[in-house]
Amino acid sequence: MRHLLIIPVLLIAFNCAKSQESPSKADSLKNVLSKTGGDNSADQLSILRQLYDIYIIDNLPAALSVAYSQYHISGKTGAAAEMAEAESNLGYIYYNQGKNDSSLFFYNKALESLKVLSDKKKEADVMNNIGNIFRVTAQYDTAMTIYTNLLKYYESVNDMAKQGKLLSNIGSLYYTAGNQEKAKEYTLQSLAIQRKTSDKRGTAVSLVNLSVFALNKGDYTEGIKYGDEALTLLKDIDKNYYAAALIRVGYCYYQIGKKEKAVEYTRTAIDIYKENNNVRGMMEAYRQQGDYLIESGRYADARKLGKEALQVADTTNRLDMRLLFDMLKRSAIMLNIPDEAIFYSQEQIRMKEADLNQEWAGKISEIDTKYNTEKKELEIAALKAEKKTKNIVLLSLLMLLATGAGTGYFIYKNQKQKHLLAAQRIKELEQEKQITATQAILEGETTERARISRDLHDGLGGMLSVAKLKIATMRGNLTIPEENVAHLNSAIEMLDTSIKELRRVAHNLMPESLLKYGLNAALADFCRSTDKVTYHFFGTERRPEEKTEVATYRIVNELVNNSLRHSEAENINVQLILDSNRVHVIVEDDGKGFDASKAESDGGNGLKNIRTRVTSLGGKIELITAPGKGTEVNVEFNN
Repeated sequence: MRHLLIIPVLLIAFNCAKSQESPSKADSLKNVLSKTGGDNSADQLSILRQLYDIYIIDNLPAALSVAYSQYHISGKTGAAAEMAEAESNLGYIYYNQGKNDSSLFFYNKALESLKVLSDKKKEADVMNNIGNIFRVTAQYDTAMTIYTNLLKYYESVNDMAKQGKLLSNIGSLYYTAGNQEKAKEYTLQSLAIQRKTSDKRGTAVSLVNLSVFALNKGDYTEGIKYGDEALTLLKDIDKNYYAAALIRVGYCYYQIGKKEKAVEYTRTAIDIYKENNNVRGMMEAYRQQGDYLIESGRYADARKLGKEALQVADTTNRLDMRLLFDMLKRSAIMLNIPDEAIFYSQEQIRMKEADLNQEWAGKISEIDTKYNTEKKELEIAALKAEKKTKNIVLLSLLMLLATGAGTGYFIYKNQKQKHLLAAQRIKELEQEKQITATQAILEGETTERARISRDLHDGLGGMLSVAKLKIATMRGNLTIPEENVAHLNSAIEMLDTSIKELRRVAHNLMPESLLKYGLNAALADFCRSTDKVTYHFFGTERRPEEKTEVATYRIVNELVNNSLRHSEAENINVQLILDSNRVHVIVEDDGKGFDASKAESDGGNGLKNIRTRVTSLGGKIELITAPGKGTEVNVEFNN
């Protein structure tokens, strides 16, 4: 059996229950929640927090639903701390499900919320999780910068438990970058701290990683020793980490000849990951199972398994993709499919060269060296401060010199700061100028659309209606030759069609229902008149500012039309949420999806126009899509 690269486990910072609660506890809480009044948001959020702590252990889909409920309720009430908690929870779940883009989106939102709250501790926890995302997406230097900055912060506040987590993650980063000795060094440091602070989860994760380091060196007995201890700790703490440990310990058992035990462990892990929709875990379990199949000569089954894995794979997780390509390559070689083997081999080499070149390794080492150097300099400064070699005359002289130097330095810093502020202000003015220009263009467009719509509807539309009426009256009063009756009837039908088409064009330019009855009514009319589209409204009936209503309507119109033209979707869902100070619209479809970065870089005007509208009104836009996974667009305005 070939020697696999098995991935260490990363520690994600989050708050969860210490042990698994019974299902009856969750049922009881859901029953209480259903009876809680809609106005009692504080009680609702308290119950949802308890449900999340239960579900996050072994039911990610249920936890995701609860986290979204937290997100929407806290958004309606403006509870900033609860909103940050919900955003962080969503980031954690999406990370475990292998959806890195969605995870990063919600973690960044949580970071913004926590900065407003000035909650440095929770902000640091979120940054650790963001560092993990950069690590699995092969942005190693960014991840290392985040980790070392956080390590300095946790040292400054003497948080030993968090230092242990960071050291574990740095060890995993070194392992991924190919430096196993450094990886083991940091992980052992982490384990010592975690045992000292009674951090069971952290201890278990470090033990799993040490098991990985041992098995990759061929020391399977040591790998089992570390792994079995980790399994004992993890079983009642976190099912997803438990599944990760099963795969790694199972591999050690396979190598010492206990193959059935290894297969059993892997199957159990696959079941846990499927139940939790944990894409990242499923990918690893699929690969491991595929390796066992190849070893036993079941090459076609291994190839089939690899193809299934490709269907659910998160392509942003480059390490997962490299290892999956390797498995498919080996399957194709054994099945004598040369073209396929060459293709997967080239993809694997291309990604590996991009991700694991010397530049990455150098950057990581440079950041680590900088951190350790700064740490030593601080230690030297502290020692020097302890020396009592003060002389009054010398001290006076030094103080005099320091005062002069300080004054000069202050003047220099003041001027420099003024220069920086001026440059920043120029930049802000340029941005404001662009936004103002864009707003003027869009407002002019809205005004012109309204004018043309009125002219068409009231002017030309009225004239056509009068013409139709006169012709119909003449038809009743004139004797028309039989051969011309059909022509006259055809002319009247053409007038009818023209009037309908004109009204359609006028409505598209500026819907009458939007101007008279507001955004909810206009979107409801639009969705009812469009095939495959369903519409849902939540919140309070109110009228936002006219420019926000018009922009939101245009955005939904553009997104729905894009889905109809390009996505091959069977269902398109439009949701409008109106709070007291927020307009939030969601458009999602079950179509073929697309590569968002490629679509925007190719210069398509659709997305650019939408982003321009959103930016001009100070709104936010989130695009979640990938090939084969549908599309979801969230647009939000404070209005």
